[in-house]
Amino acid sequence: MIRKKPKIETILDNIEAEGFALSQRSMDYGGGSIEILYIQQLTDRVSLMDFVIRPLSLYLGQHRNDMNGTKAKTIAQNVLYVDDYQIQSDGEEVQASILDGKVIILLTDDDEYIVVNLKKVEHRSISEPTLEYTLRGPRDCFVESLDTNLSLIRYRNKDAKLRICQYKVGKRTKTSVAMFYIEDIANDKVVSLIKQRIQAIDVDGIGDSGELEVFLQNSNLNLFPQMGVVERSDMAQHLLHEGKVLVLVDGSGLALSAPKCFPEYFFSCDDRYDNMYFGLFMRILRYASFFIALYATCFYVGMSEFHIDALPSRYVISLAEMRASVPFPPIIGGLMLEFVVELLREALLRVPKQIGPAVGIVSAIVIGQAAISAGIFSPLLLILASTSLLASFVMPDFALINPIRILKFIAILCTGFLGFYGLVLFSCVLLIHLVSIESFGVPYFAPFAPFNRYDFIRSFIFNISISPFRPKYLKNKDNTRRKT
Repeated sequence: MIRKKPKIETILDNIEAEGFALSQRSMDYGGGSIEILYIQQLTDRVSLMDFVIRPLSLYLGQHRNDMNGTKAKTIAQNVLYVDDYQIQSDGEEVQASILDGKVIILLTDDDEYIVVNLKKVEHRSISEPTLEYTLRGPRDCFVESLDTNLSLIRYRNKDAKLRICQYKVGKRTKTSVAMFYIEDIANDKVVSLIKQRIQAIDVDGIGDSGELEVFLQNSNLNLFPQMGVVERSDMAQHLLHEGKVLVLVDGSGLALSAPKCFPEYFFSCDDRYDNMYFGLFMRILRYASFFIALYATCFYVGMSEFHIDALPSRYVISLAEMRASVPFPPIIGGLMLEFVVELLREALLRVPKQIGPAVGIVSAIVIGQAAISAGIFSPLLLILASTSLLASFVMPDFALINPIRILKFIAILCTGFLGFYGLVLFSCVLLIHLVSIESFGVPYFAPFAPFNRYDFIRSFIFNISISPFRPKYLKNKDNTRRKT
């Protein structure tokens, strides 16, 4: 019969009744015993043997007869080869600690017990980023282990003002969530707002940063995301120095950043490493790609349906010849082709990795050539739709791609019914929406609206030598990046 405290015995029985394979190791001495409780699947058993069981066995071999009255604190401080431990007295916390992968050490003669963190988490090793691929910058990215991600942050930010706040989210999953920021830079209102929203979450469980984002952003009705997604640790360092707040979720390889403004979707971390003129060129290219991805098919529909007289006469004849065998009006053809493009995009995400490129090439060539030969689509429409698809992948932040995919269909409908007047109306409504929303109290369309000359120039040209100040629209405590 294992000697346990009555209160703890009930909790342990509940754990066993829930189907967890609770392991127990009993070590007897003269007037009592030491009980070691853990779950094999969640505990690093090698570390348990080396740092807990072996030193306890050696100690008991030398003091077996004078162990009566020994306290848990004495054992933890003088016997165990661990540094991450706690002395607890609340029996209700035993269950949560064991289910979290920690080791519980009970002594017969003490009401307190030792909680040792020997949690084992299987995760992939640090590898190259897949979403934020870089040619010149560092190649390490976040993984699914929160401790590993925090070590990457600490490795790059040795600032004593770096603050890390950890929470447990989810009544059932109790997922670890970490929020970190630089205290003397970040806006206190943004920090307190994110803290309040994390603490106010009342849900069964959180499994990924995407699920947490739903509870943190201002409104789920907005099409554009109000929080950024970060995969690279160097990008996380840059955002912290900008005055942003980052949130990491245990089990997710992507961090969340706030606040997030629309022009920041066109910024790549590689822009900090390249020549500023090349960075300016790439920034202009990304803005142009945004408009191409959104409006390319719309221009074809508008020109073919309403404004064909705006084209040169020679090209009008060519366009008429291309559309002579097409049975559908331009708006129907545009919608159908964009729908096929979206089918190909989604299919390539689901097919096995080994055959994905082959399927994509064959499908695009076969479907495209067959559709033109059958007279379903105009060759020009196919060229513009393909260019639109290619331009959408120029965006450094993939979170901007999904809004473009939805808005593109709405823009085609507006253009198909009202021509370029409908396209202008759609653009005005979109612009009004972008100007009217906020991200954690910061205007979403800053620095364009409200306009700030310094931040506007900086949104196109970024170089530490000519950007001594942080963005003014973030309203940081310290706006000085370097002394001028």
